[in-house]
Amino acid sequence: MPQTKFQDLCFTCIMVLIFVYVMTFYNAGLENGVTFATFGYALRHMWPEAVGAFIAQRCIAAPIVHRLVRRVFTPGEDKPIFIILATAGFTVSLMAPMMTFYVSFIHMGFSADCLGRWLSDLVLNFPFALCAQVFYVGPLVRLIFRTLFRKQLRFNALMDHATF
Repeated sequence: MPQTKFQDLCFTCIMVLIFVYVMTFYNAGLENGVTFATFGYALRHMWPEAVGAFIAQRCIAAPIVHRLVRRVFTPGEDKPIFIILATAGFTVSLMAPMMTFYVSFIHMGFSADCLGRWLSDLVLNFPFALCAQVFYVGPLVRLIFRTLFRKQLRFNALMDHATF
């Protein structure tokens, strides 16, 4: 969906902020149960994870996901929903292990049970992250993005179809 570097940066920021909030809320809920206080807790404690997720997404995951999706699908020829789902699946497949490790390290440091804890947390986080990305966060972020960049996206679409 993003068509410029600025739009891509904005899309990444929106996605990271919403997704990290959702995952922080989820993990806090698993740990302490879900209450109204969990909403505020997630908002206050998500920021180190948001910084890590932004860096991991921009520097590691996005370039790899882009190559993987282009290997499997051809934009313009294949249905956009397949490209969206492949992008979501590949992104979660890369980001969930990285972010689960990063969050484990931030909260517990390196310890004897670090690997076991990471794998246990990953088993809980991966299915939720995939479902959240495909069914909730991804569609919400695309809606927000289309709303924010409606004029630019409409102009670009008109220019793509214009004949001179």
